[in-house]
Amino acid sequence: NRFQGNVSSFSAKYVSGIKDWAARYDLDYIPNPHHYVRMGVGVTHHTYNPGAFVFNLKDVDINLDTVLGAQKSRSVETSLYIEDDMKFGNLRANLGLHLSSFVVDRTFYPSLQPRIGLNYLLPNRVALKASFATMTQFINLLTNESLSLPTDLWVPSTRRIKPQQSWQVALGAAKTLNNEYELSIEGYYKKMNNVLSYREGADFLGTQNDWQDKVTQGKGEAYGLEFFLQKKKGRFTGWIGYTLSWNFRQFEEINGGQRYPFKYDRRHDASLVMMYQLTPKISISGTWVYGTGNSITLPLYRFNQLGEPYGQFGSGSDAYISPVENIGSKNAFRMNAYHRLDVGIEFLKKKKNWERKWTIGFYNLYNRRNPYYVFSSRDFSSNNSDKRVFRQLSLFPIIPSVAYSFKF
Repeated sequence: NRFQGNVSSFSAKYVSGIKDWAARYDLDYIPNPHHYVRMGVGVTHHTYNPGAFVFNLKDVDINLDTVLGAQKSRSVETSLYIEDDMKFGNLRANLGLHLSSFVVDRTFYPSLQPRIGLNYLLPNRVALKASFATMTQFINLLTNESLSLPTDLWVPSTRRIKPQQSWQVALGAAKTLNNEYELSIEGYYKKMNNVLSYREGADFLGTQNDWQDKVTQGKGEAYGLEFFLQKKKGRFTGWIGYTLSWNFRQFEEINGGQRYPFKYDRRHDASLVMMYQLTPKISISGTWVYGTGNSITLPLYRFNQLGEPYGQFGSGSDAYISPVENIGSKNAFRMNAYHRLDVGIEFLKKKKNWERKWTIGFYNLYNRRNPYYVFSSRDFSSNNSDKRVFRQLSLFPIIPSVAYSFKF
């Protein structure tokens, strides 16, 4: 802002990060053609910075540049695993065991995670697949689901925040057609415990309290069906993938204890990839993706609530007016669907000792205005200046690109 030659400015920036020092050792052991054993050990030292809020204020009499809310923490994660790929005729099995531990704030979290995968080959090149796995995750995804700038943060498990745990089972079948096509279909079910979410009305940008006071833990559930068809040979190749899925969360302190769709509950997710070898030196490609919009919470109605008078004489005209919103069920609405088309053309020239490649591409060819986030604002174009509307912010329009590579 500028007033009578004086300049004032204010800015705020949120920073979050993690630094790792890691060491690991892996070993492969093949005792005979029917067994392939893999094993390893690793250790990682994590340093987290999950909340640094940077303020910068410049005015005539003030010049403030400071960092608030920095909350660094450190932890040590260790892992030990062993797995064996076994063959028994038409049956292939992978049996594994993963042992991990996490030390933070003088708290020790151990975890034992068995895993099994089976693949059985039937006649006519049909394969049946089944798997079961248990998992423990010591770094937690914290997602902002309010009407504001979307912020997904990774925060550590602590003495108060337990590690996330889950188990997943999957069943599927795959078939090869005419040595050219591969078709597969698979269903899965996943159960999660100790998933993380903000408490009602909380967000990460406040600097008053520890971030652990703003979150709660609950349960999650995800299931779905995946379809995949790929053409692997010929001048024209590519694949089609489609997933129908559900993803829910449930917390005692959120949405009245009722389960609700997770932000990334993506009912439909599809991708189409095509590649065509026009000549031995020229190839073209295209990729189209589609996804159901993210779940969001929108207020159903809003009204002004009259509060206590605060004027000099306590008159009713000086009474405090506070807006109140009713949001209804959590994540009951959807943002617009996400889809875009990317295309490219590649010019390749090979010689005996070198290879040159030019690539020209277009990201989001038809300039789709995909939603980044939705926010509430006033509609000043109407006669009622207090009328509120929801607006969508979009990023990344059509973007051309040129790439050159040379190998020798």
